[in-house]
Amino acid sequence: MVPLKRKAAAQQNGKFVKRRNVPADPFIDPSDDEDPVSDIVDSDADMEDAEAEDFVEEGSDADEEEVGVEDDEDSEADDGGDEDVHDGDANANGVPRADRRTGKSLFKPPTSDELQQLKETSDLFKSNLFKLQIDELLSEVRVDYNKTSPLEKALHKIKEILDCIGDVPEASLAEAISRLASEGVAVPFPHPAPPVDAQYKFAFKKPSKIFVVGSYLLKTVAKNPSGANGDVAVQMPESLFQEKDHVNYRYFYKRAYYLAVLASEFRKKRKELNVKVEFQAFQGDRRRPILVLRAAKDGKDTDFSKLGFCIRLFPTIPQTLFPAARLAPSRNNVRLAFINPSQPSDNRSEPPPTSRYNAAMLLDTAFVPHLNLLHHHVTNCAGFRDACVLGKVWLTQRGLEQSGGFNGFLFAMMMGYLLRTNDKSGVRRLGNSFSSYQLFKVTMEFLASHDFERDPIFMTPDGNPLDGIEFSLDAFLSNYDVVIVDPSGKINMAGGMSKAMLDELQFEAKLSIQQLNDTEADRFESLFLRKVDAVHLRYDNSARVPMIRSIPASYTSAVALDFPSLHVYLQHFIPKLLKRALTNRTKLVCARAESLPAWPCDQNPPVLEDEDIPIIVGLVLDVENSIRMVEHGPSPDDPTPAAEFRELWGEKSEVRRFKDGSILESVVFDCDGTLDQRAMVVGRMVGHLLQRHIGVAPKEGMTYWAGQFNRFLKGPGIEIVAPSFQTVMEAFSTFAKDLRALDDLPLSVTSVIPCAEGLRYSSVFIPQPRPEPNKFKEGYRPLAEALDVMIEFESSGRWPDDLEAIADMKLAFYIRIAETVTKQHPGTRAIVSKDDGGYLDVTPLSGYTFRCRIHHDREELLHERRVADQGVDTAVKEMRQASQAAYLQRYHHLPYHTLRMQNLCLRHPFLPHAIRLLKRWVAAHMLSAQIPRETLELIAARVFVDPSPWSEPSSPFVGFVRALELIRGWDWKREPLVVELEKGKLTAEMKAKAADLVQARSEGAKGPAMCIVTEKDTEGTWWGARKPERLIVDRLVALAGAALKHIEDAVAQGAAKEIAKLFVTPPKGYDVVIRLQPQRCPRFRQSLSFDSSYLASSKQKYKNLVSAKDREDALLMEFDPVEKYLEELEAAYSDIALFFHDRYGGTSIAVVWRPKVVVGGPWKVGLPFNSTPVLPENSTKKPSKQTWTVVPNFKAIAAEMERLGTGLVAGVEIITHLDE
Repeated sequence: MVPLKRKAAAQQNGKFVKRRNVPADPFIDPSDDEDPVSDIVDSDADMEDAEAEDFVEEGSDADEEEVGVEDDEDSEADDGGDEDVHDGDANANGVPRADRRTGKSLFKPPTSDELQQLKETSDLFKSNLFKLQIDELLSEVRVDYNKTSPLEKALHKIKEILDCIGDVPEASLAEAISRLASEGVAVPFPHPAPPVDAQYKFAFKKPSKIFVVGSYLLKTVAKNPSGANGDVAVQMPESLFQEKDHVNYRYFYKRAYYLAVLASEFRKKRKELNVKVEFQAFQGDRRRPILVLRAAKDGKDTDFSKLGFCIRLFPTIPQTLFPAARLAPSRNNVRLAFINPSQPSDNRSEPPPTSRYNAAMLLDTAFVPHLNLLHHHVTNCAGFRDACVLGKVWLTQRGLEQSGGFNGFLFAMMMGYLLRTNDKSGVRRLGNSFSSYQLFKVTMEFLASHDFERDPIFMTPDGNPLDGIEFSLDAFLSNYDVVIVDPSGKINMAGGMSKAMLDELQFEAKLSIQQLNDTEADRFESLFLRKVDAVHLRYDNSARVPMIRSIPASYTSAVALDFPSLHVYLQHFIPKLLKRALTNRTKLVCARAESLPAWPCDQNPPVLEDEDIPIIVGLVLDVENSIRMVEHGPSPDDPTPAAEFRELWGEKSEVRRFKDGSILESVVFDCDGTLDQRAMVVGRMVGHLLQRHIGVAPKEGMTYWAGQFNRFLKGPGIEIVAPSFQTVMEAFSTFAKDLRALDDLPLSVTSVIPCAEGLRYSSVFIPQPRPEPNKFKEGYRPLAEALDVMIEFESSGRWPDDLEAIADMKLAFYIRIAETVTKQHPGTRAIVSKDDGGYLDVTPLSGYTFRCRIHHDREELLHERRVADQGVDTAVKEMRQASQAAYLQRYHHLPYHTLRMQNLCLRHPFLPHAIRLLKRWVAAHMLSAQIPRETLELIAARVFVDPSPWSEPSSPFVGFVRALELIRGWDWKREPLVVELEKGKLTAEMKAKAADLVQARSEGAKGPAMCIVTEKDTEGTWWGARKPERLIVDRLVALAGAALKHIEDAVAQGAAKEIAKLFVTPPKGYDVVIRLQPQRCPRFRQSLSFDSSYLASSKQKYKNLVSAKDREDALLMEFDPVEKYLEELEAAYSDIALFFHDRYGGTSIAVVWRPKVVVGGPWKVGLPFNSTPVLPENSTKKPSKQTWTVVPNFKAIAAEMERLGTGLVAGVEIITHLDE
């Protein structure tokens, strides 16, 4: 909270007195030239020095006012116990009532603290709820400094050990290594290792200064799963170094040796401080190893293991050791001859600068100055600490604190910069009175919107670079990808950051600002609580690049001067290469890899190239541009750009003339034009570029994650005639136009509304037209599924006022339409059916079958009247209610849903793929019969209309995976899933109502187990009123969790073939399995386990006769007996069993008995299942008085199920309850 303007004085014995001065913390060195710190005081000591305005004189008005408040509180506490205090707030005039006995007000005015909190909530935070959430988060991630006594004692002990350490005389390289090896320590030399004939000596002297630095001292530590750190800076004496030690890694070699001596000393002092000693590459930089001390859990007073901390020791040097000009960005401090002695030196050419090398050395001089600066902001800005913690949590959840990336320190420094500087308009961006939320938000807005390339950050007092060439603006911009220069004007704190790291930071910041500005939804969880760095969820496409063994041509000796590690170089080079080549196809290209782990001090440092750590390249795509098949380059008349384009693309580049007459260099990636194949263009481009420029190809272990799921959207036994939904949509458009044009009907057709999933781009398989007759002779007769449409006529008052009569009138219309359409459009087939309320199947020349149903708007009112009739018994009333529900779903809910999903699928091109994959996956786990398809469509749609915390999916792969993540992570018991099919139509009141209903259902009220709310279905009952049940939802969530874990492992290991296991369900947990005959299953051609041998037709004896097999195949082409059989099973046994089936080609139906039925119960008349009596065990009563219990006769029920499917069922396997 922001402190009150009038600060309270300390109170002793009821009187206010002056606050005592708090001594400055000796860990903070105000000047680098002062004497070294000789003592350590408690880190808990208040770091804020008392100032003159902090005092309040005794007897002042302020004192009296404060004392008066205290007296009021005391008297109010006394009054609170009076028995005559009543609940009445105020009199009729609204004036607070007074106690009749004392005359004092019964209501205490808000205190200054309460007023301040109210002001903060309304002005300084997004909302009341957001403030409470921030407070709760901070209370969880903050460190309780009252419980860090073991850590502080350990710090004291470290200081004692370092103060008593003895000097080590100068020794040659071999002698130094040998001596430490005898003590069990390997020197963590960086790569390249020092030459064996090095002429310089290695020595050790005790530290000249020791400081506790970092977030622990500033109290900005944020807990995280990897633990927290307490950092100690150990300044190495100047006498250990020579004037030229900044050249050719000599400084870093001596630094590593110094660290190794410290490690050896701590190993010797285990009796005094029992810690595990390890080395670690700080921020992944082998040049800057640090010493990590972890508590050994010995139970002593210095055992800080329970705190989750480790202590890190950083070797540092004074700022005056090396002239800063020698470490300027444009200076070279690593000679080519040192990296590659065999290469002849060219004294005439200017050696390339080693900017990263220089920045790493300068950073070792800046620990204390940076700490002092941050301490100033912590002291003067009350919300600074909490804002730092929020920033660290945000960075950690997004995995942005990778090696050399943007970390919590840079976030704090950036926030401090905004507190000190004005924007271009002269307005201060941040103020010391800002709340932690405001500090965090404004800093995020700055990170998201600032152009770091054109306007690099200089934190100098005037915001400008220093005078002179060495540290000029051009010097920094020409040598670093990202420039964030500290207040000295000499150190680029982002020297290790790549442009790709900055792009990822800004991309995530923009997403977070959108969430912070969202006033309709609570985005706190996605901002701070949710881990959103998983590769398979975060990026639309990703590539796993294994460590290459050959050296790419771009990795020259000059490059190796500043990038001694090829692995680190590739992390910078690959995103830059792909961003240049892919142009506007991508919104983000980044690369990341696991950091080097800490290693025991008796082992040599690990090498990234030897650890076989892959590089993960993530791409966030632009939906419209990523599916482009042609990449246009420059004109061949422009020689320099044309040469660069040809060098980039190699043999793929060619000169082409385009329709507009232009002649350009271009690259073409041909495909069949379907969205599936066009979505793979970026992957093909990436594969070509990586193979050309770094020599890695898919056959060499590279895995590109994009189209691995495409094959599951194709039926293995189905011939593809229509490769996309465009064919069926054009056929429907033509059919609707023909119906509206029919002129021989009593009423004109006004609208033809699609209702089928194939007409809203969401059927698992793209609808195919009926095969040509010649295909029938070859035995190819796939299921020709009819596509539902709804017909509406012009209004007329001549419709009957009875539902049965309306049904007859519809049947007459069907016959008339069939006659008219076949007459006016020869070759069209039309069949009228009285089944399922009556319908008309029309198959025009396009080959698609459209199932037409007529809707009359008066039917809704007639259904309502019938349901409202109280003069019928319960059974009839339930039948009427079921009839009304079926009517509403068919003629109201389904058309509305189809039109909305049509629009969404056109707006989000990859939404259809995500829906289809989700349906296929659910069906593969035999849940087709338990979860409505429309429910799955809404779940997938939510991922696209509200993609938070990620960006909108731009590939089928990530759309499907995020749908699984939504299923796994959503709290289906307590929260409704809100899906806005029409933006802005779902009001806050609707959402609140839905939330209240779900809350009531969680407390016992009836309702859907999976509540999905839209602007029309605010109760979530359109599709989830009956299914799925709670048991099914729990199974679905568990399956989604297992699938996500499998995908995560497959992506990490590059095991693309393992993806197929996602669509294989475990054959466990079922009580009965009904085996079906594959040749009688018309959808068997869609099965992932399709085997054509099951459908082999026998040869006809007489060619002029139609065999029984042909007649059966023709019948199975028109309807699905498996679906009808499943409907009959559920109608007969839904009270006692759950049925599971894979709709898309499954050849079995699994049965699970309901638990309440298996237990059994007393016998009664009208049991809904075949039962058998069971005598109670250990009964003491006489046989004549036995009480009998009945349980289902499972064998008899299974036999009934088999009989019901005669001709379709091949057999029934009873797995459990065999003894019943």
